[in-house]
Amino acid sequence: MAVDGLPNDAEIIAAGYAERIKELIKVFAESVYTGEPERDAVIRFRRGLISARRVYVAAIEVAKDADKG
Repeated sequence: MAVDGLPNDAEIIAAGYAERIKELIKVFAESVYTGEPERDAVIRFRRGLISARRVYVAAIEVAKDADKG
């Protein structure tokens, strides 16, 4: 628990990021398994991974700013 009994924002953000990465891996594996060209699956996975990282970093920054008041 964080301040005032609220959940820790950073932990929630990290958990959301982990879930997104799990989803991306599942889609990637399914795409390769079903015969999609691996190159296309890799490109889509890489794009999703980069986006997820950007969102994670931005969300952490917002949480830090919100803590400052």
